[in-house]
Amino acid sequence: MKKLLTVLLSALLVIAAVSYVGLQWRVRTSVDNLFRSLSPVAGRYDTVSVDLRGHIKIQRIAMDLPGAAGSVSIGQMVLATSGLFETLTLRRNLNAGRLPQALTLKIDGVAIRLPAPTLERAGAAQGDWLSELATLGCSRFVSLGAQQYYELGLQNTTFDLLAGYTFDASNDEFTSTLDVYVDGLGHITLDQTAMGLAPLMQNFTTARAGFDPATIGTANLHLRYTDLGYNQKVGDFCARASGLTRPDWDDLHASMVQSVFEQIELSGDFDILSLYQSLRADRAQLDISLRPLPGFSLGDVQYYNMADLIELVDLSVVLNDNPLAITELDWNQDRLAALNLSAVRKRFRVGPYESAQGAVETSASTRPDRILTEIALTDLAQYLHRTVQLDREDGQRFTGQLTEVTAERVVIRTRFNSGFTDLPIARAAIRAVKVYPD
Repeated sequence: MKKLLTVLLSALLVIAAVSYVGLQWRVRTSVDNLFRSLSPVAGRYDTVSVDLRGHIKIQRIAMDLPGAAGSVSIGQMVLATSGLFETLTLRRNLNAGRLPQALTLKIDGVAIRLPAPTLERAGAAQGDWLSELATLGCSRFVSLGAQQYYELGLQNTTFDLLAGYTFDASNDEFTSTLDVYVDGLGHITLDQTAMGLAPLMQNFTTARAGFDPATIGTANLHLRYTDLGYNQKVGDFCARASGLTRPDWDDLHASMVQSVFEQIELSGDFDILSLYQSLRADRAQLDISLRPLPGFSLGDVQYYNMADLIELVDLSVVLNDNPLAITELDWNQDRLAALNLSAVRKRFRVGPYESAQGAVETSASTRPDRILTEIALTDLAQYLHRTVQLDREDGQRFTGQLTEVTAERVVIRTRFNSGFTDLPIARAAIRAVKVYPD
């Protein structure tokens, strides 16, 4: 009996060794076939291996885009399952429609290098209204495209990526994670636990035909975004393009965004504009968590108003380590659908402005010698639509047409580059005011 057990154990070890060697060969063959299929992209790698944990590793990958359009290099790519046995049976299970109980893809040291001609061929940006909103006041740009990202220094981008999931069949619990770290730009993590995916995991080839996504229940979700330099790069770029200092451009952008919020009647029980400005601040960090109540389905979202929806999903928002108590948020959907951001840009005269009538120069030195009359700041509202010169406490001087005076700020229409903009200046920062004669 002892001899029989020894023989059986030896046989199992031989089978395992043969299977392991066979797995190494199959993986290497599959990777070679994959790289050959990338043509006309020229791809190569140094080594590929499978360790005793079942982790498939491809080391030092390099890909050259056709026509000297750029290159992509990857330090290491790792595909991992729950263990060696699951990796050994991965191909057979996938052919049968069964997904692995755990799967993780980890890509380290991705470096993308794109020369200027490649980015220029990408053409202009085609942004949605949110990307256009974030670019309001950025000189003539409607949204940032490939060429602008080149000017931001993003032609050479490096990042790490981790994506994966584990599935607990006994509880029908699917837990996924996504982690993207982009050097000098930002870091995003997304962790989610969902219920109701058992049919898809057991046989995705048959389940997906009649699978209803509304049956998926989200148990919890946590999203974290950390700015690592993107906000500063974009803000500095737009300020330079607009011919403004960074603080002045920030004020201009905030004024335009506030105008949009008013147009769509966006309201809440918190300061929405301050939240937006904090999110765009350098090194901002945002955490959003959801814990939907049992029985709640994302497929029923349209049946709830915003206040009820926030309560049902147990929404939690933390910005820069400060929890936000959000219980109300509303807007006019019809106005949002009809929103025209070009009208906002025209109102603030952002970008090229062809008409020469009413043009206002940026400094008094370009005007004919005329006598300026100094006036009290308290009397400024009497001179709406007149040309004024404002001296700030920091020594900067601005000249333009006075368009708005409130208790907090003064707005003048002034020239920058080949166009005009409505420039807001904090009233408390104004040291002296002079008015030009009619």
